[in-house]
Amino acid sequence: MIWKLWFLLYMLLSTVVLYPIVFFTIVVLKNYRLTFKTVYKFWAWSICVVIGVIPKIKHKNRLPSDSNYVIISNHSSQLDIVVPYTRLNRYFAFLAKEELKKAPLFKTNFRGMNVTVNRSDMTSGVDALKECSDKLKEGADLLIFPEGTRSKKAPKMKPFKAGPFKLAVENQVPIVPIVFLDNYKRLEGGKLWFGKCGPGLSRMIVLDPISTKGLDNRDISELMKKSFDEINSCLEENIPCFK
Repeated sequence: MIWKLWFLLYMLLSTVVLYPIVFFTIVVLKNYRLTFKTVYKFWAWSICVVIGVIPKIKHKNRLPSDSNYVIISNHSSQLDIVVPYTRLNRYFAFLAKEELKKAPLFKTNFRGMNVTVNRSDMTSGVDALKECSDKLKEGADLLIFPEGTRSKKAPKMKPFKAGPFKLAVENQVPIVPIVFLDNYKRLEGGKLWFGKCGPGLSRMIVLDPISTKGLDNRDISELMKKSFDEINSCLEENIPCFK
């Protein structure tokens, strides 16, 4: 409980301290890449250092260099939002739940920088995918959790939703599965105070990109199954997957 309280307090403190810079780079300059490379990276690394989390990445060379892409991953912890900024160097936007757009201070991060969606509103879902498509056309990558919300039974995943796969197919960009092996051990999702928590490794594995060239909406179900199986297989193998 003490470790989690320290994590939450530092998250709040760092958000308050960095808010003027975030506001200036996002709202005034509208320079999202600058925000990503400076503010977000510093924020994420400072959190990891302060709470004793050590981010590591495997197979980073698998990230496509000749096109932008849609990153998908398992989602089991608040750290899933923090850790990617430490090890992924190219600007990506998150697709996040709409509630974050209403949170004091934090909502500035969604004024053009990232995308939100109301998961219970179909119209909001359509609008969010349109906004994500615009991000891809602008040259940004997207990071989307296809489970839609954190799994409370990690490492077991919730079923995937079709949105990220539809987005990738419609824009003919690769899907890049990424696996977070340890984040649910560092900070368990769904249990604010009494879940698993503590310092240690946070390993992130980049799996082989999945091409969507020539695919259409009829292929989405197969893409979802293939992506789920590959991430799930890695979660089940755990340590061998990281070698």
